[in-house]
Amino acid sequence: MKKVNLITIMILVSLLTFAQPPGSWDRVWEIKSGYFRVLQNEHSGVVDMEGNILIPCMFDQIYDLTDDNYIKVLKNLKIGLYHLEKGIILPAEYDQIWHFEGETAKVMKNKKIGYVNRDGFLVIPVEYNHIWAEEDGLIKVMKDGKIGFLNRDGEIILPVDYQQVWSFEDEIARVLKNGKTGYVDRQGNEVIPTIYDRIFPFENGKAKAVIGNMVYYIDKTGKLTDDPAETLAEQPLKTQPSRTPIVYENNYPDKKVSNKKSNSFKGHLSSVNLGINSYVNENFTEKLPKGYEFMEINYERSWEISVYPLQHSTKLFSSYIGLVTAIGFNFNNYRFSLENSNDLTDKAKLWFPRVENDVEIYKSKLTLLSLNVPLMLEFQIPDATKKRNRCLYLSAGVIGSLKLNTHTKINYYYENDDYKKKYNKDIGINMFRYSYMVRAGYSWLGIYATYSPVSLFKTEKGPQLYPYSVGLSINF
Repeated sequence: MKKVNLITIMILVSLLTFAQPPGSWDRVWEIKSGYFRVLQNEHSGVVDMEGNILIPCMFDQIYDLTDDNYIKVLKNLKIGLYHLEKGIILPAEYDQIWHFEGETAKVMKNKKIGYVNRDGFLVIPVEYNHIWAEEDGLIKVMKDGKIGFLNRDGEIILPVDYQQVWSFEDEIARVLKNGKTGYVDRQGNEVIPTIYDRIFPFENGKAKAVIGNMVYYIDKTGKLTDDPAETLAEQPLKTQPSRTPIVYENNYPDKKVSNKKSNSFKGHLSSVNLGINSYVNENFTEKLPKGYEFMEINYERSWEISVYPLQHSTKLFSSYIGLVTAIGFNFNNYRFSLENSNDLTDKAKLWFPRVENDVEIYKSKLTLLSLNVPLMLEFQIPDATKKRNRCLYLSAGVIGSLKLNTHTKINYYYENDDYKKKYNKDIGINMFRYSYMVRAGYSWLGIYATYSPVSLFKTEKGPQLYPYSVGLSINF
């Protein structure tokens, strides 16, 4: 019996030893049965069991393989997409590529958004500032501050010429164009032309429509009813129309927003931010110092989350230029590519909880919680509606950071058991740092990037690595 067990063990060891692709690789990781991530000359690629190159070794990072055999690649901070059987789907030219939902995936390039299908062909051109979720077969899009509708094939249903498009009710939707209000149907036809200063909610199939000082009654096809026209003085309206058109955010006339320009300044720093974080050396490359190769970043799982619940804005030269400051918390999660405890040098072992020699590590990371105080100079460009909360913005400034907490964590296998250990002691992270930050966006959605010229670690306490991050922001 013991002899049989010994033979079985020898067979398993042989399979584990030789289940690698042929070729001269600096490093090999199996990402799926028969497929391997390989490293050659500090660049990553993917090969199959026979050593056939599926993704050439020319990328800075190879992401995890999805269930449907798609795999993202990173080169010069740009993202591309491959498929194990189809080959290259999208070149590494994109700022972001989201996962496929159904037959399409959202992509971002040069701060513009579009959609591609599973073969990499554009379904919606990458030219929009924002794309809303599909609703009943129609996709609402924004381009240069104007709004319209596309269908699922990317065909324009409603031209992208409107300042606002509200939700459909009874198969028609209220629209605003050049300061005038009307209605469109689901085929993009203006069933009620955009000639009215204001249209009240429909009641019993008809609605009051205002032009200047006159009130008309129209039906849902835009035709005038038999009701006689009246002047506003004869109507029990709460608000007389001003020379500036009034834009209603819902179907109730009591709640309105005037297009009149405000003299106040409100910045776009109060937000929730989600991004990818990493670090570079003093030469602005991601090459790690000798003895710290285990700190190679897994980008797909190295996230930064920051929250700025409160902000203070100060107007400078005009209502569209000002200073913005805030206070908030920043959480950094640096996920390492450490695979074996023997890969740690004696100095690096002091960073982590003590583990047995030669154990298989499947998860290792460094987390950092900081208190952040940014100060930004912001410029705004309002869109045609002149609404304060709808404008393009660009800001730049600095962030002061105070370390609140840090720890490392290792998950590993040892003797057929799964272990998790955390180390909460000081490992030499700098207590104070400052970073540069730039932000840009439209309305509630934006992007940001940060870089710190101060090393993550104190001198002689760790490698001189300088953190950076890029991501999306959702503004309050």
